[in-house]
Formats: sequence, C-alpha cells, structure tokens
Amino acid sequence: MGNGLDLITPPGPGGVAVLRLNDSMRKETLARLGLSEVPRGTARLVRPQSGEEVLDEGLLVGCPDGSLELHVHGSPVLVQRLLDGAAGPGPVEAGKSLGALAQERVPGAPCSSGARLLLDQSEGCLHMAFEEILAGTADGLAQDLLDHWRVQRYWLQPMRIVLVGQVNAGKSTLFNLMIGEEHALTSSEAGTTRDAVQGRGHLGPWPVDWIDTAGERANAPLAVERAGQEQARQAIGGADLILRLVPEGDSDSTGSPCSPGDVPELLIPSRGDQSAAPLGHRSVDPDFFTPIDVLADPMMARETIRARVLGALDLPLKWRRGSRQAALFDEAQALALRAWRAGNSQPLLDLLHI
Repeated sequence: MGNGLDLITPPGPGGVAVLRLNDSMRKETLARLGLSEVPRGTARLVRPQSGEEVLDEGLLVGCPDGSLELHVHGSPVLVQRLLDGAAGPGPVEAGKSLGALAQERVPGAPCSSGARLLLDQSEGCLHMAFEEILAGTADGLAQDLLDHWRVQRYWLQPMRIVLVGQVNAGKSTLFNLMIGEEHALTSSEAGTTRDAVQGRGHLGPWPVDWIDTAGERANAPLAVERAGQEQARQAIGGADLILRLVPEGDSDSTGSPCSPGDVPELLIPSRGDQSAAPLGHRSVDPDFFTPIDVLADPMMARETIRARVLGALDLPLKWRRGSRQAALFDEAQALALRAWRAGNSQPLLDLLHI
C-alpha cells in the first residue's frame, strides 16, 4: 500500500515539518492518526497519534486547493513516526517481516542501546518470541515484553522534556547544561528566548530531547515573543514531561493554563539566571527541594534533574538487557500483545503474516 503522507519540506532537522495527505488515502490516513477532516481554508490544532500514544501537537490545515497538510515539529524521528503511523502497522508495510522492519530502523536509532535492540530483532528474536506466545509455550513472556517496552521504548523514541516557567527562571541556562553546549541564548533581559529550541542530551542510559521555550509573562510587548509563547504551548502537547522552573521566592509560578492535564509536570525550584555564591557538595535526594543553581553548581544541578526526572517517569538510573533478547520496537506490537491477552490473536498473527 502506498504512503498516506508525503513530506514536502526538506528532510532533516528543522523548526517545522509539513506533511501532505495523499488524497487517495485521505480517509484511512486520518483514521490511523486519530484525526478528522477540517474545512478548506481553515486550520485546527491537533494531536496525531500512533495507537494510544500522542506523537505531537500541530496544525491540520485545509489548503485553498482542497488538499490537507499536517504541520508538526521538525524532528526527523517524529516525522518518521508519523510516516510509519500513516502507512499502518504490520502487513500494511508492504508485507515486510519483523526482522526487516527492525533492520530498516537501525540507522535512525537515537542511541547505541536502541541500535543493539533493533539488531537483535532483525535476527528474529521477536519473531520467535511471538511464535512461542501463540503456541502457549512461554508463560509470562507477553507480560515481560510489555513491561520492558514501557522502559525500552525510550531507547527508540527519546523522551521529550519541555522547560517552562516565567522569564529569567533559568530555563535556557539549564537547557544548555543538559545538552552540553551553548545552544540557547541566555540573558537577564526578559524575553530573550522567543522560539522553542530543541536539543539532544542524555539522562543515564536514556536519550532526551530537551525543549527550551519562551518565558511566560502576561502582555508580552512584542509579537515575536507572543508567537514564541504559542510555540511553547504547542511543544507541551507532545511532551512526556513538563519541567517548570520556579525562581526562588516566586510564589506565582506554580502552574499555567497552557499546561494540559494529561502531561505530568514537575516543579523545580531555581535560582534563575542570577547565581548565588558557590553551594558546595550536597547529596542527591529527589525529594530534597533546595533550589538548583546551574551557574554556581552545575554538577549538582544535573544530578538533581536526573534524579527527579527519572523518578517522575519511573525509569531506572541503569538498565541493561541481555544480548539476543526479544524486545518490542513499535507501539503496534504492544497493541497486538494486549489484544492477545484479551483473547484476540489476530493482530499478533497479522504481524507474523500468518
């Protein structure tokens, strides 16, 4: 079956990616992504999905010529997830085996652990595990695969963490620390960050896409700053976690109407962009809410963020898997296993082309 989406902006990282729906598959593609039609000449804020997982928040645009375009964040991994989701799971992907699908995804793995997981599946580990599950010879294997998928999926699709907070809360300073380079502008002048800026970092074994956003303040004086705040609201919709930096002594930064209730939010007390005196060494305790000071004690700030983020997402600091071990590498496979546990074996059989 052909592709339901076509990428019409240049491939590679970018601020925005535009995908056009194939007219011949329009209805099917909208259904697979959990979307519905929009009238010509209008745009709607949408959250395209893969199964039950929300991939991003973007705009579905009804163009004047009658075509439909999906405007999303320009992450290559996200774009590929959308293209895969529009094509449909399992046999819809041109009858490819699980091993072939895994092999195709190796070059795009965001970390070495994800690449090794995919290489094992390219050699047939998951195919054999599914056969054992269907044959009833592997008690507990289905649940083990699902339990591990909850964690291991972050080796294949980095967690998205959005930094939000009032102006000068220290978001850009923390962002630069977590990705390991001076990528975002920092300044004590309010409104310096006006676009959502994305960069890749790691927390222990887990790759992370950090997103720095414009500071929240009412009545922003410039249109470009207000546009940046709107980008922040869009970025939050596709996040796994919101990190809200609250400057020390600021009691008004404990929440925002732009934070949707279905995205968990973690409050991080901060000394903002004005560093205090050096803090010295302290033990890391995820429940110890002393404000972080990125400028005076970057090592302590990094360790505090790592402990609190991994604790909030219930992820271990260390995680290893055995070689040649079966593992899921797509949400469609998790959905098929859940269907099997509910008494419906057909999705699992479809994945094996039986």
